[in-house]
Amino acid sequence: MSDEVQVTIQVIVSALIVAGVLWYMWRLPQGGDSVRGAAPFLALGSVWLGLAAVVASSSLWWVAEPDRWVTVVFLVLDPATIGTGVLVLWVHRPALGVTPVQTLTAVDQQRLQAWVGIAMGLIAVVIGYAFVMTHKTVFTPVGV
Repeated sequence: MSDEVQVTIQVIVSALIVAGVLWYMWRLPQGGDSVRGAAPFLALGSVWLGLAAVVASSSLWWVAEPDRWVTVVFLVLDPATIGTGVLVLWVHRPALGVTPVQTLTAVDQQRLQAWVGIAMGLIAVVIGYAFVMTHKTVFTPVGV
């Protein structure tokens, strides 16, 4: 099997696993208010992590040894940014079969912060991939 086919299979399997986990998370019943206390901190953290991820991804062009920082950006900052945003959306998801009549403004603000953090995380991923695609030979190891 060629390297291109192996990478394609790994990417597809990874995407399916992520989609399955997210689908399962949203199907879980809501467990009460025990996790709602962390949502404001996670929402704020998502935005700040998103900003840090965009700055770190953008600075890859100017650091002396970008290979070491690419792994930090791709394996720490980007997943943390997107993950905290998804957790906020998960905490504030509507109950199954229930349509919310009125939502609190704090909840709306936290959801907005989560979406901004997710968007910034995706922008950081695109910037990071643009760096890797323009500075690395295809199928060479990154981070060594």
